[in-house]
Amino acid sequence: MLKKFKKMSKGKKAGTIIFIVIILALLTYVLYNNFKPKPLDAYNVTEIYKGDIQTTYETTGTVMSNGSVNYTAANGVKVESVNVSVGDRVKAGDRLADFDVSTLNSTLSDYRKAYNKALAAYNQASSSIGKAQGNISSANSQIAALDREIAALEKEIATAESNPPQIKVDPSAQYTPEQIAEMAQKLQNGGLTQEEIAAITASLQSQTGSVSTEDIEKAITNSVAAKRIQLAQKQSQRQLLETQKTLYNAQTDDTALSIYKQVLEQKKADYDNYQTLYNQLKDGWVASSDGIITEVNIIPGQVFTPQSKNSTTTDISSILSYVSGNADMTNVLSDIIGSVSGSNSGSAVGLVLENSDEFIAEFSVGKYDLLSIKVGQKVTVSSLDSEYEGEVIYVSATATESNSFDINSLASTFSGGSGSSANGALVRIKILNPDEKVIIGFDVDIKIDTEKIEDVLVMPIDAVVTEDGINYVYSVDDENIVSKHEVEVGAYSEDDYELVSGLSAGDRVVDNPKTTITQGEKISVKEK
Repeated sequence: MLKKFKKMSKGKKAGTIIFIVIILALLTYVLYNNFKPKPLDAYNVTEIYKGDIQTTYETTGTVMSNGSVNYTAANGVKVESVNVSVGDRVKAGDRLADFDVSTLNSTLSDYRKAYNKALAAYNQASSSIGKAQGNISSANSQIAALDREIAALEKEIATAESNPPQIKVDPSAQYTPEQIAEMAQKLQNGGLTQEEIAAITASLQSQTGSVSTEDIEKAITNSVAAKRIQLAQKQSQRQLLETQKTLYNAQTDDTALSIYKQVLEQKKADYDNYQTLYNQLKDGWVASSDGIITEVNIIPGQVFTPQSKNSTTTDISSILSYVSGNADMTNVLSDIIGSVSGSNSGSAVGLVLENSDEFIAEFSVGKYDLLSIKVGQKVTVSSLDSEYEGEVIYVSATATESNSFDINSLASTFSGGSGSSANGALVRIKILNPDEKVIIGFDVDIKIDTEKIEDVLVMPIDAVVTEDGINYVYSVDDENIVSKHEVEVGAYSEDDYELVSGLSAGDRVVDNPKTTITQGEKISVKEK
């Protein structure tokens, strides 16, 4: 063979050598691939450190306006100009529309008449009660005086009948002044009038002998009879006053007055409200704040006649049923009610301005997160790749039905909490300085900074894996050998967990470990 190889030409020798080299190279490649060491899995690792956790709550909310302004137009007003359309953004002070209110003058006059009639009816009822109360006071005074007179008459009659005076007159006797005075007192006790007593004593003093004992007894009897007649008259007068008092008391019943007062208050409110509406239309509509026009129902050059309108007068017709038995009141109230024509009155929304300074977003929060959300907390709102500052302005104290789900529902499962409850409490946030990218009715992303926990062990959220409800992390030693550890986590932020137990500061944990990672495995650590 060697002799044959020596006899080969130089060309053939070179080819053979190349062939042998190639064979050896292929053999070496195959052997290397079959027996070379397996490359290590490469991971990022993070060192556990002492730091702060800023907890956040993230969800989505629906944008709405917290400050809608409805511009109301009266039925029958003529629209002179409309300067905006639906979707226009306006600034506070921008002129929105102008009107000719001359077509409303007659209706405004009707409202004024209705109020004046109600005022007159109330004043008359109030005056009648005042007069009746004065008559009652006068009747009480007269009754008190009669009671005193009746008591005196009854006493005089009783005295005369129970102990009549015994007076004997001697026509031939001469009476001293003292005797005459004593007789006068007895006569007075006997019920005689002063005129009768004066006539008898005058006869005795003149000693004419014209007065006898029989005359005195007859005078006493006649005096008692006269007092009885007088007593009956006084009693009759008293009864008449009591009857009059009953009528006066009926006139002081304030039921009618309270009805008239209610009608007066309602008609004054109707008149004032329509006067305010009239003045607003007369002055023209001006934007009260920055905002967006979301509804326009008026047309320039046309009289405003809404298909559906709200009443601008209070319906008091039901009151008539309570006074159906009083014809006078029924007529008065019917006249007041008929003062304003229903076809001419009424109003409706002519334009709606959503206040862009008062845009809010609403969402529901579960019971496990509710306690961490408080009024005044700062909020970051995201919409169409733009961010806005916000503030929590309302947290409901009661729960409503909700099917919300957010990132915190998922994150809370790692810390031993639960997902969103079927019930949620309503939360509202105010969006500060919104622009055209914040649209009513659309969703925005919301992030609320809730609680800041200071000086705790911190590790990344993506280092934690959960198996059968238990949280684990994989640490590496100085030789990059993997160890599996059960850990307890607490609060969390967007990226980090609070490490409660399981490892210490300075330990290194594997970020995003693969499902194939195992205890005791050696890994390659990526350079950060």
